[in-house]
Amino acid sequence: MKLTDLPFETELKTEMGTNCEIVSVDQHVTLAESGKYMKVIPLVLDGAIRVFRNDYELNREILLYYINTGQTCMMSLVASFGDMQSQVHAITERNSELLLIPTHHVREWQIRYSRWNQFIIHTFLNCYTDLLNTINDLSFKHIDERLYNYLIQYHHRQGDGKVKITHQRLANELGTSRVVISRLLKDFEKQGVLQLSRGEITLKGIGLEN
Repeated sequence: MKLTDLPFETELKTEMGTNCEIVSVDQHVTLAESGKYMKVIPLVLDGAIRVFRNDYELNREILLYYINTGQTCMMSLVASFGDMQSQVHAITERNSELLLIPTHHVREWQIRYSRWNQFIIHTFLNCYTDLLNTINDLSFKHIDERLYNYLIQYHHRQGDGKVKITHQRLANELGTSRVVISRLLKDFEKQGVLQLSRGEITLKGIGLEN
């Protein structure tokens, strides 16, 4: 997606071209850290960002949501609105192209541009739904179901039947231990759902058509 493809007023896109920076960011680059202030808000032109919380005492992470092409980060917006420190970490999921918007423009543009205001509202509504789904999964779904759903969603994000991820990273994403993930993956392999290899999981077709 190019800057000109964004669904905003022509005047706003002109302002973005003047006041914002477009950057190419490699995979696994940290964009936001808990406890630090946000100076810019990332809008994804291409790629994806993973947003998560980190419990340092338990050495656990929990995935909150992903930011995909054409989207921005609700939690970063919250921090910028209140001039607060970030409550989350955000890391690029893959090589990405980002539009970095200075935080002081976010509220200014809400007043001046109706499409930007609608975009901000939709961002909050969509991420609110994602967070409710995360809470629902943690509260009511067994870890094997959550793991299976995660692998299918990963496939749909990447467009590939090969999931290149470590057991530890999966454990971090789902808020559990590596031992539990390894045991479940071996069970799935015995069932013919997937095939395991070092640093990679090959899905065997079940659910890939969804």
